[in-house]
Amino acid sequence: MNVIVKTAKSGDWETIQKLNNQVFINDQEHDNDLDMNWPFSPKGIKYYKDLASGKYGKCFIAYLDNQPVGYIALAIKDFGYRKSKYIEIENIGVNPQHRSKGIGKMLMDEAVGWAKEQKATKLYVSAYWGNERAIDFYKKNGFYESGVEMDKRL
Repeated sequence: MNVIVKTAKSGDWETIQKLNNQVFINDQEHDNDLDMNWPFSPKGIKYYKDLASGKYGKCFIAYLDNQPVGYIALAIKDFGYRKSKYIEIENIGVNPQHRSKGIGKMLMDEAVGWAKEQKATKLYVSAYWGNERAIDFYKKNGFYESGVEMDKRL
């Protein structure tokens, strides 16, 4: 398996869009409030373009035999009431047919390296309560539970 992880460039925004759309498709079973059109909306497109160009956060793309198979999107997270400097993993995804092959770990390692370059002291990620596969992945990569997010329907 020949996997290479590269920093996204401006022209990679559509690749990120397609990879993130797969995350949306996967996540809809955990969140019926997801706007499934968002990846192709003007706001979504602006997000991908800003992410790919480096104007907003950092993005790494994993390629298997020159085909994009995964990505990780990162941003500085400001918890004004906390002492640590955080980097948030806004989203991460690996194509379903390429999961459990170490690609997610490679992306996570790149995230850790970039976070350290930013002088961050913690990585932050939010996972859906019922997404046990994602929670297990994060725990295997050194994350621990630090809070619970909650919603209330109005």
